[in-house]
Amino acid sequence: TDKEKNMEANVNVNDIVNPALILAISRMRENNTSETRNKMLLEALNARFLVPFSMKMKPGTEKNPKRTQENTTINFNMLKNDKNEMYFIAFTDAGELEKWKATNQGTLLMLMRFDDLAHLVHQNEKDIYGFILNPNSTNVGFRRDVIDSVLKMRDQAIAEGKMVVKTVADAKEEQQEEEGTKEEA
Repeated sequence: TDKEKNMEANVNVNDIVNPALILAISRMRENNTSETRNKMLLEALNARFLVPFSMKMKPGTEKNPKRTQENTTINFNMLKNDKNEMYFIAFTDAGELEKWKATNQGTLLMLMRFDDLAHLVHQNEKDIYGFILNPNSTNVGFRRDVIDSVLKMRDQAIAEGKMVVKTVADAKEEQQEEEGTKEEA
């Protein structure tokens, strides 16, 4: 249905699943070692997340039928802990999103990666402490210092040739090659 489509990327939310990340989180919870934490962090770097937000017209611009950066405000849904620290929220899949939406109606969704969430956190350094995955279940938090450490280790691994970064274009090319192989068979 149209409600299940991501407003920005026209992606069906039911197509966003991160089974490797969910498994890595589960294994980390069962046996919290540096190996299981690193596996979970690697999977988080490769995952795509559903991030809820709302969009409103800035006061005085309501009569303009076209939304622009100048007349629109985007507000991301946040969580506040008992220390009054604010965190963005993100979800690994539609099932996790539904657990949260049961008490939070009327939100739109953006599809984001770890880097996108890290960028949001850094844009709001004075007010935001990080982001939380699946706040109604696994509740995995990424504080700013952890985010910075993960990105630094990733960049170092890429520089040393220990990790390869795939772009969206690379993924599309691989998909086209796979489809071409299937058609030839």
